[in-house]
Amino acid sequence: MRPAHLVEAVLFSSARPVSRKTLASCTGLSAEEVESALSELAERYSPERSGVVLREVAGGWQLATNPSCATAVERFRGEARPAPLSTAAHEVLTCVLYLGPLTRGAISRVRGVNSDAVVRNLLERGLLVEKGASGEGQAALLDVTEEFLISAGASSRGDFPPLESLVREEELDQVRERVLGRGEGG
Repeated sequence: MRPAHLVEAVLFSSARPVSRKTLASCTGLSAEEVESALSELAERYSPERSGVVLREVAGGWQLATNPSCATAVERFRGEARPAPLSTAAHEVLTCVLYLGPLTRGAISRVRGVNSDAVVRNLLERGLLVEKGASGEGQAALLDVTEEFLISAGASSRGDFPPLESLVREEELDQVRERVLGRGEGG
């Protein structure tokens, strides 16, 4: 078997992104052979040449349908696209992405409104996950999931613009105060 065949078979059988390290481990290939195989597959599965594409997401590699074929795939599956995220959902995800992990209370303080229903929806959609607690007997911490990174087409949090490039320092200080529960009557 050629290295590209081995890597392709593993990626085809996985519903989740597969890291280079895992690809090397399960195929018995060297890191260089995995890189060469991924390059070959990227060419074979380029969006211009195939209905399947090779994507680097969430710290790994994944075979996925070409986005330009989405309508045909949805018709075949009989599925509608999930409802678009609300502005409130985008706000919650942004809070958790840039300031998280956060408790539900901290998210609500940052936004200035109760966010429980939005958080519950994002948990159900698999875009947020509970990751332990802020301390013994404390509220659960929420963080973005690998599914969120995949849907955003990101490999990691580092793929997003730095918070400081989006918000003035004074505004950021006010938000940090709210997160800590010390601002605006907190």
